[in-house]
Amino acid sequence: RTPKEVSKEVSEVQIDIPRAGHKYPLGLARFMASSHVVMGHLFARGVIEPLYFFGWGFTWVPWFFMLSGFVLFSAYLNKPKTDSMFGYVLRRSGTIYPLYAFALFLAFLLGKVRGNIYTEWPTLLAQSFLMQAWVPYFTENALQMHCWFLSCMVVYWFFFPPMSKALKDIGLLQTWLLMIFFFFLPWLLILIPLYTHEEVDWYKEHDFYQTDSYLDLGVIMLKYHPICYFHVFILGMLLAKLRQLLDVHARSLPHGCFSWRNPYNLVLQFIAPLGYAGVFIVFSDQDLDAKAWGYKLSARVSVLLPFQAMILFGLAGLPSLPFPLFSYAFSMMDFLENYSYAVYVFQFLLYALWPQTGHVNLPLFLVFVYASAYIIGNCIQQPLQKWWAAHPNGQLAVPFLLAAFFMAGCFCPTFGESVPTMEDLPRVIRLNEAMVDMDLGLTDAGHVGPGEGAAIINPSVLLKDDEVIVLARRHRRETRQQNGWYEAPDGERTKAVIIEQVWHSTILMGSQKFRDQTLVTQMFDHWPRSNMSLLGNLSLDSWDGLSTKDGDAWRDLCVVERWIPSNKTLMRLVVTGPEDPKIVTTGTGYEIAFDSQPPKSVTTCRRNTKGMLDSVAQMYLASGVQNTERWRPTRAYRLSYGPYDVAEKNWIPFVYQGKTYFVYTPVPHVIVSAKEEGESKMLYSTTFHPLHQLRQKWPQVEIRGSAQAILVDAPNLTQNLPRPHYLALLHLFDTSTKRYAHHAYRFQHEPPFMILQVSSQLPLSEAAATPNGVAFAFASGLAVKGNTVLVTYGAGDREARALVMTMEKLDAFFHCG
Repeated sequence: RTPKEVSKEVSEVQIDIPRAGHKYPLGLARFMASSHVVMGHLFARGVIEPLYFFGWGFTWVPWFFMLSGFVLFSAYLNKPKTDSMFGYVLRRSGTIYPLYAFALFLAFLLGKVRGNIYTEWPTLLAQSFLMQAWVPYFTENALQMHCWFLSCMVVYWFFFPPMSKALKDIGLLQTWLLMIFFFFLPWLLILIPLYTHEEVDWYKEHDFYQTDSYLDLGVIMLKYHPICYFHVFILGMLLAKLRQLLDVHARSLPHGCFSWRNPYNLVLQFIAPLGYAGVFIVFSDQDLDAKAWGYKLSARVSVLLPFQAMILFGLAGLPSLPFPLFSYAFSMMDFLENYSYAVYVFQFLLYALWPQTGHVNLPLFLVFVYASAYIIGNCIQQPLQKWWAAHPNGQLAVPFLLAAFFMAGCFCPTFGESVPTMEDLPRVIRLNEAMVDMDLGLTDAGHVGPGEGAAIINPSVLLKDDEVIVLARRHRRETRQQNGWYEAPDGERTKAVIIEQVWHSTILMGSQKFRDQTLVTQMFDHWPRSNMSLLGNLSLDSWDGLSTKDGDAWRDLCVVERWIPSNKTLMRLVVTGPEDPKIVTTGTGYEIAFDSQPPKSVTTCRRNTKGMLDSVAQMYLASGVQNTERWRPTRAYRLSYGPYDVAEKNWIPFVYQGKTYFVYTPVPHVIVSAKEEGESKMLYSTTFHPLHQLRQKWPQVEIRGSAQAILVDAPNLTQNLPRPHYLALLHLFDTSTKRYAHHAYRFQHEPPFMILQVSSQLPLSEAAATPNGVAFAFASGLAVKGNTVLVTYGAGDREARALVMTMEKLDAFFHCG
C-alpha cells in the first residue's frame, strides 16, 4: 500500500478524543475515594445506616500513597529534577502541611472550648512535625487521628529522589516482576497465620488506644507505620514506569496512536471500569466472606492493590494515546480535585459541628461537607498554599510555632466543660391506632443520695391477675481519678494515674394492685389505643434483700482493668451491683434472673493472660422473692451452665409446668433447666434454619436473647400461628456498628421448644447514651394481658419505655410476605 492509502485507512478509524499526555483525570476518583473514607468513618461510629459497602471506606487511604507515587514519578520521568532529599520534602509539603496545620489548630481550639482534649503533649509535639505515625504510642491517641497517612507521606517524599534514580532505567520485565512481588506482599498477613495454624483475624485482640503488649504495638505498626506502606508508594512509581514503557510500544505499532486498530486503545477502555467493578463487588458482596482473608488488616495494607492499580492506570491512560472513554468522562469533573483534600482533612471537625447526634442523615451531611470543602478550598487552602510557596524561609518556623501553641495550650485550663446536651425522646409516640410507644413514667423512691442523677432503664413487667409487678435497673455513671500505684504481673511497682469508670447499678422493684381483675383486663385492652400509661408514677425502690449464696450483701464485685503504659494510666471499670432483672412466676412464688459481675466474697476474680483483672458477667437466679418485702434476705445463685471466662447474659427465662427454664442461646435454640441453688444443665438444642443462615451470611452480627418468654394461647388473635406457643424476644447486634435490631419470635409450647416463627423488626425508639454516641434501644421485658402486649425496653440507657400494641398488631409482624 502507498502512504496515501495507509493515511486514508487510519483516518477512517481515528479517535476524536484529546490525547492523555501528562494530565491525569483523577480529580473525581480522588473525590470519590475521600467521600467513601468519610462514609467509612461514620459507619465505624455507628451513626449512619449499617450498609456493608460503607465499612470498606478505609481501603482508599493506601490508594492515596499509590496515587502520590504514580503522579510524582510520572512527572519525574517526563522532566527529571535534581532536588536534595530534604529540599524535595519541603517543596512537596506545600500541598499538604498548610491546611493540615490549620485543621489541627482548629481541632485543638475546639477541643479546649468543649473540654474534651485527651491528646497529651508528646503526641501533639510529634503531630506538629508530622511524625505521629512513626511511633506506635502516638498514632491512635493523636488529635485529628485520621491524618496519620500524611505522616507516612513525608517519609516517602524524603526517599523519593534516590528511589527515582534507582527505578528510572529499569526495563519492562523488571517492572512486571517488582509489581507482582508487591501485589503478593500483603498476602503474607494471611498466609503466615494459616501456616502457623493461627486465626486470620488474630489482630482483633488489639483494642483501640491499647499499647501495653507486643501484639498491640505490632497491630498499630501494620495499620499505620510508614514502613508498612512503602510497597504501595513504590507500586505507584512502578505503574508510572509501566505507563512510560507501554507508551513506547504503543507508539511503535503501525496503526498509529489515534486509531481504534491499535490494540492498546481497545484494552485501555476496560481497565478502569473493571478495577471499579472489582472493588465494588468486594465492597458489596457479603458472601465473599471477607473475614476469611483478613478483612481489616490485609485489606488495609492492601490485598485490593490489583483492583486499585487498575483504576489508577486505566484512568491515566498512555501519554501518546487518547483518553479512554471512561477517563474522558471522568475528566469533566476534574475540578473536584481541588476539594477532595479538604473533604478528608476536615471531616471530623465538620462532624463535631453537626447538630444531629446519634444518627446522621448521610445525604444532608455530605452536602454540608462538600459545601464546606468548597469554601475551605477557595478561601483557606489556596491562600495558605500561596503564602507557603512565597515564604520558603518561613516554612521551617511554622511547625515550631504550632508546637509552641500546643505546649502553651496543654498547660492552660480548658475554656469550657464537655457537657453537650442530648434531646429527650417524646413522652408518647403514636405509631398507629393499635400501637403506641411511650415513656412508662416510673419514679425512683431513692432519688435522694446515691440515686440522685440516676436513670431508670431496662424495665421488666409481670402481669398476674390483679397485680402488676415492675422491676428495673437504676443506672448512673461516674468517673473518678486519683494518683496511686500500679503493680505489674512481674511485681514491679509504678506510679500511675488511676481512672475508675464506675457504673452504679441497683435493681429496683415496685408493684401495684387493682381491685377488680375484670376491670384490669379491660384497662389493658384499651391501653394500645390510649395515650395514658397505666404504670405512670409507679414508685420503685431498691431490692435491699438480695444476697450472695453465703448470705453476704450483693456488693464489692469483681472489676475489669486495663493498663496503658504510654501515659502510665490504669483504667478500671467498676460495676457496683446487679443488672437487667427479669421476673417470672411459677405459680407458688416469684423468681428473678439477672446478670452481674461475680461478687468477690464467693469467687476469685478472674485475670487475663496479661495479669490484669478481667472478670465477665454471669447469670444468677433468686427464688422465693417477696415483692412487698424487698428487705427480706433472698439468696441468688450462679446458674452453673456455661463457662466462667465468657460473658453470660441475655438468657430468656420461661415457666413450663410450674418450673423455670431458660433459653440459653437463640441460635442454636438451647434450652437449659434451672434449680433453686443454681444447678442447670442443657436439655434440648434445635436449630431454626433462617437464623442459622443469617448468622453464616453476616458473621459480624450476633443473635442474642431478650426479656422473658410468655405462654400465649389465643388462636383468634394470632392468625399466623393459631395454636399455643411461647412468645419471646431476641435482638441482632452488629459488632461493627454497635447497632441493635429487635424481633419477636415464637417457639413450641412443649419440648423440645423449637422456634416456629420470627417477626420483622420491632419499631423501638432509640436514643444515644452519650453525646455523639450510637443511638440504641435494648428490649428488656415482655408482658401480655388480654389483647395487649407490652414490650418494655431501655432507650439509650436514659429512659424506661414500652411499645404497647394489640395482639393482632403483633401478629401482623409475623406475616410472611
